[in-house]
Amino acid sequence: MKKLALCALAVLLVPVFAHADGDPGLYVDFGAEAQDVIPGETVVFTLAPANFGFTTPSCPDTDTFCVALLETAEWFDSADPPLGECHILDPGYLWWQDITIYVPCDAAICDYDTLIFGMYYCDDTLGCRPDIPDCLDPTFWDPDYIYQKDTMILHVVESPPSLYILQDSIYFVGIGQSHAYVPFSLCNGDPCASPTSYSYTMTSKGHIPGNPAFPQSGSTTVPGGGCEEVYAVVNAGSASPSDTDTLTIVAWDTETGSVYDTCVQIVMVVDM
Repeated sequence: MKKLALCALAVLLVPVFAHADGDPGLYVDFGAEAQDVIPGETVVFTLAPANFGFTTPSCPDTDTFCVALLETAEWFDSADPPLGECHILDPGYLWWQDITIYVPCDAAICDYDTLIFGMYYCDDTLGCRPDIPDCLDPTFWDPDYIYQKDTMILHVVESPPSLYILQDSIYFVGIGQSHAYVPFSLCNGDPCASPTSYSYTMTSKGHIPGNPAFPQSGSTTVPGGGCEEVYAVVNAGSASPSDTDTLTIVAWDTETGSVYDTCVQIVMVVDM
């Protein structure tokens, strides 16, 4: 019994090593120091941890690496592959790492979340070891320096209007088209808002011959943070090249009429 007990104790005291055989570095990092976000927004960053051992004479070999994320506001949602998972990389190889951050709806204007993303060594038990220093940081890779870690600051700003309209500055319609669909996008700018019904009406200057079918109107429901396309139908069956018209759309929230937006779309007939 004493012998068995001593053997068990010896196993518990075996040290766990992390070998600096390769050189971790971010081939693709956040790409910026800061980014504006709005409450309810989901942000996905794609980074590329790599083994830069091919540039580092002191640690040029295949190694096992992991990634970890530190943040201040705890908005982290998910990672693919999972954080802390170990990857075997030959020198010059990488993997693509997605980091998803969800900004909560109760985030206040001017709140911040600081993200520190790092690539680290794994030890012999496939544990992620941020405490083990990089073999060489930064690593010079002509003409840039490659770092083991990168930082991104997310800054909360005011959400866009609850209703806004997107459109092209000019839309081209082929000559001879009797039912040309000219798109407008009705957008609900607040990702935290409930789906909202918007009504709209479209008017025309009537400058395209044979095109009397205005005003046109309708309604559509737009989810929070989303957009839905609506269409004006233009008859260019009797038009000539370079005939031009101006369409005006006015949209408002169906329930109260307290939120509205308007925009103008130029339509030109062309010979396609």
